Amino acid sequence: MKRSLWAIVVLVPVVLGVVVGVTLGWWGVKRQPWPGYPVLAEAQPAQSGLTRAPEQESSEPQPRIEVAEDSYDFGRIESNSVVRHEFTVKNVGQAPLRVSVGDSSCRCTVLNLDSADIPPGESKAVTLEFNGKDYFGPVTQRATILTNDPKRPQVTFTVKADVVKSIRVVPSEIVFSRVVKMQPAVGEAKIYVFRDQPIKVTGVELAHKDDNAQFIELDVQPLNSGELTVEPGAKAGYRVTVRLKPGLPLGPIQQKIRVLTDQKDMPEIEIPLAGRVESDVNIVGVGWDAARGVLHLGRINRSSGAERRVMLRLTPLVGESLKVEVERTVPDFLQVTVEEPRNVEASLSLFVPISVRVPPGVGPANYFGMDEAQLGKVILKTNHPDAPEVKILVRFAVD
Repeated sequence: MKRSLWAIVVLVPVVLGVVVGVTLGWWGVKRQPWPGYPVLAEAQPAQSGLTRAPEQESSEPQPRIEVAEDSYDFGRIESNSVVRHEFTVKNVGQAPLRVSVGDSSCRCTVLNLDSADIPPGESKAVTLEFNGKDYFGPVTQRATILTNDPKRPQVTFTVKADVVKSIRVVPSEIVFSRVVKMQPAVGEAKIYVFRDQPIKVTGVELAHKDDNAQFIELDVQPLNSGELTVEPGAKAGYRVTVRLKPGLPLGPIQQKIRVLTDQKDMPEIEIPLAGRVESDVNIVGVGWDAARGVLHLGRINRSSGAERRVMLRLTPLVGESLKVEVERTVPDFLQVTVEEPRNVEASLSLFVPISVRVPPGVGPANYFGMDEAQLGKVILKTNHPDAPEVKILVRFAVD
């Protein structure tokens, strides 16, 4: 009995405390709800630096670009074709729309747009040009224009094409790996025609009338039916023959053959021609490219100029002294110095030091091309039977 009374005495205050606590808590929440964060030393909720006010559109008039189409498919085109398409850009905004050329693929060019302002309500044609040369099969190219439309700062146009080769040249380049100076040489390429309409070859010529042209003969003849079976589907064809006459100057051969046709979309077929005329003569030195027969001077500062020194190696002459003279240079301002021949290697070879110099103050000039007609050159005359003429091509530009 005493134990039960004691338990009641202890339990009643506990229950009363819980009831009072819950009641006070409920009254406090009702009177002042919890703000959702701990209140420490009168701390206020932190304002995040990442919070951004809702964006408000400018009240100023703005341009707005509208493009009816941003892609075009040219369909099937020839591999040497250059095709164009016009896209229309319209300003449907309230302020002038400024457009300019952005990035583009390597064979896609925006033709008629450097930078332009289009007034509100007006349009402008943007012409894209695609060059299919060296492509084959499905091709996709892109070009981008930049705008001052705040909602569309750039627009990308896409053009597609299926590039085909209905006229094929085999091999694609005629190469003479080694031509002995006083001996003839013959090379050829075949042109296979896969198109339905007849094709007529009206002529054949060299693209460049350089020093080597007089030693190169060209001929073109139709292929017979048996020769056409090599290329399934070929409906016609021609053989282009190149004959090199004895006497070509030592050095590289870099030319292009033009086969002229009656086709409006392909009035000429171009075949590169390359080779090298050799004997027991060669050139060594810094900057000398023996494979192409080109001396590289690189880009030259106009105020300082540049110079390269190479060695011309020939077999010794019997009974007379070797003479080497400069016949001409292209351009005229190239300065060439020929030193006295030197006997080395136990008289097995003669070395002639030759300096090629671009003097300060000349230019600007650009002889940085890949074809012989675009390069500088030095022509040397000698009394050596293996090398009566030596040609050194020079690649450089003066800035």
